[in-house]
Amino acid sequence: MKSRIPLFFYPAQIVFIDDNPDFLASLEMIFAGDFNLKLFDDTKQALAYINAPKPDAQHSHKKNTPELSGDSDKWVKKVLNHSHLKGRNTERDMEISIVVADFSMPGLNGIELCKKITNPAIKKILLTGHATPSDAVNAFNENIIHYYIKKSDDNMLEQLTNAINKLQNAYFQDLTSHIKAEAVEVNTPFFADTQLAEYFQNVCNERDVKEYFYLPNPSRFMLKTRDNNELLCLIYTEEDIAEHLKILEEEEAPGDLILRIASRDFIPLFNSEDGFYEPESFNHSVQLFPAERVAGKTNYYCAVIPQHEPAAEPTPIIPFASHRQLH
Repeated sequence: MKSRIPLFFYPAQIVFIDDNPDFLASLEMIFAGDFNLKLFDDTKQALAYINAPKPDAQHSHKKNTPELSGDSDKWVKKVLNHSHLKGRNTERDMEISIVVADFSMPGLNGIELCKKITNPAIKKILLTGHATPSDAVNAFNENIIHYYIKKSDDNMLEQLTNAINKLQNAYFQDLTSHIKAEAVEVNTPFFADTQLAEYFQNVCNERDVKEYFYLPNPSRFMLKTRDNNELLCLIYTEEDIAEHLKILEEEEAPGDLILRIASRDFIPLFNSEDGFYEPESFNHSVQLFPAERVAGKTNYYCAVIPQHEPAAEPTPIIPFASHRQLH
C-alpha cells in the first residue's frame, strides 16, 4: 500500500468480533491504550451495531463542504474548521473505520459477516483459525476483506497492529480524497510523496500523535498527542522557500531574516492571513524554527513546534544552527 498523508486523521472506532470472550479481553488489554475499541462476542449484535444509522463522516463532509471559490487555501481552511475535526466527540467516537472479525463463529462466519456490512468505506480484517487459505484468499480477491491474518502465527499481534495502522490510513485517504482532488492536490504535491509520508509518520509515532489535520498558509499539520499536547508540523517545499524570499525582498525585510531563510536552515511562521511576511506585523518575535530537510520528489523543510499562545514579550530570533538531512 503506497504511503501517503491523509488530509486529516482522528481515532475512529475499531470493532472486534470474536465468539471467544477471553480472546476479546486479551485484545482489549493490548490495544485499549492505542485504539478506540468496540468489542462483540455475538455476530448478530455486532452486525446490527455496524449497520445502524450513524453520522456518516464521508457524506457529512460533502454535505457541509463550502462551495469552491476564490482562494483555494481559504476554502480548505473552512472545510477543516468543522468542529468534529478539532476534538473528540460522540459522533467521531462512533465512526467505524475498521472491523476485525474471526472466521469461525456460530451462526455467521467472518466472511459472511463482512459481506453483510453495508458501509463500503469500512475496512475489514479477517482473523483465520479454521479458514482454509482458499477461503481467505477468495474473500480478499473479491474485495470482501482487505487483510487476513492467522491467529496461530507467532507474530499475529504485530501483523494485526500493522494492518490496523495501514487500513486506518487508507480509510482517511478515501475520506479526504474529494477535498484534495478539488483544492489541494494540484498545488500541494507532498501529500503523495513517499519520503515525506515516512517522515510525517515517524513524527506521529515518536510524539504519540492521536489525531491531526492540515491547515494552509503556511502548509502545516495541527497535531494532538495522546496526552493532549498540541504541536504544529510545518512543511515547506523549495518552491515555498523561493516564494517567501521573493516577498521578503519585495517588502525590504531585515537582511538577517532573509539570510536565515535563504540558508534553508530555518523556516518561518508569520502571523498573517496569507502566511507571508508583512512589515507592519513583524516585531522580531520568534518566527523562525530550525529546519529538518527531507529529500523526496523535491526538498522539504520541516519543523515540529509547540502550539501555544503568543508570548507577551517579543523573543529574539533563534540563532543560526545547521539543519539535519534525512536519507
